[in-house]
Amino acid sequence: MNMIKIFPHLLNIFNFMKKRRHPVEIILPIIALSSVLILILIIVFVLNEALPALLLLGPGLILNEKWRPYYEEYGALPLILGSLLIVSGSVLIAVPLGVLSAIFLTEYLPRSLREPFRSVIELLAAIPSIIYGFLGMMFIAPAISDLFEVPLGKTALAGSIVLSMMIVPTIVSISSEVIASVPKEYKMAALALGATKWQCIRSVVLPTAMPGIFASILLALGRAIGETVAVLMVCGCVPTIPSPLWNYLSPVHTLTSAIALDMGEVAIGSLHYHVLFGLGVILMVITFTVNTIADLLLKRAPRSVIRI
Repeated sequence: MNMIKIFPHLLNIFNFMKKRRHPVEIILPIIALSSVLILILIIVFVLNEALPALLLLGPGLILNEKWRPYYEEYGALPLILGSLLIVSGSVLIAVPLGVLSAIFLTEYLPRSLREPFRSVIELLAAIPSIIYGFLGMMFIAPAISDLFEVPLGKTALAGSIVLSMMIVPTIVSISSEVIASVPKEYKMAALALGATKWQCIRSVVLPTAMPGIFASILLALGRAIGETVAVLMVCGCVPTIPSPLWNYLSPVHTLTSAIALDMGEVAIGSLHYHVLFGLGVILMVITFTVNTIADLLLKRAPRSVIRI
């Protein structure tokens, strides 16, 4: 959420509370304000706990290439690159599958089968992440080990495949809604000019729905960046920079897995403790940036398309 946009809405809520006296009309704005207050408190808490590490390490927290907490070497660069490698791989796998599935669901699947298919997609989105982690650990990682002769198979590729399985439902669900919201007049005009159905989809439907589709990809990307358990089970958790950087067959460590592994063992108030909150700040910045871009893309879409 864009924090700059919150304050005008807060003023509107306060004005609303002044004008209305009914108890329900007072309670509802208070509930709305509480959600904003919780977000602000979370940000303040994380920043406050991360501040000692940010002041002491400075840019070195991001630029240092070594993550060895036991030797007091806190370089988040391998974790950042590991996260980006897994997330980018998952997007490369999930986007074609998700968008093509959304097109099939909206344009080709018979109407009687659309709702059952949509229900299955929603069910996939509701599966706990640890189940995907189990599937990755029991089937995907061994398959990678046998196919590429990599020990254990716990690599960036395994993490990318597992993450792609988790974000495909998000892309399909939102993209199908966006594609279905393209005005029928656009399609009928293209078909009247002699275009085939696929030409109509490629030249009319997809360009019109593209801002919304990009937004769905970015929202899925936001989920992928913050995923912890499933990635932790299959990525290998080795805090080194892959050589070369695009080597998906190397084990990697991510920001989320580092926080999950270390937070339960560190002494409260130690430098390591504050560094982990610094990693949380990096994650929040990335997530807020992705969500802001998604919001801007949705605003660029035609009004008739935005019905997500």
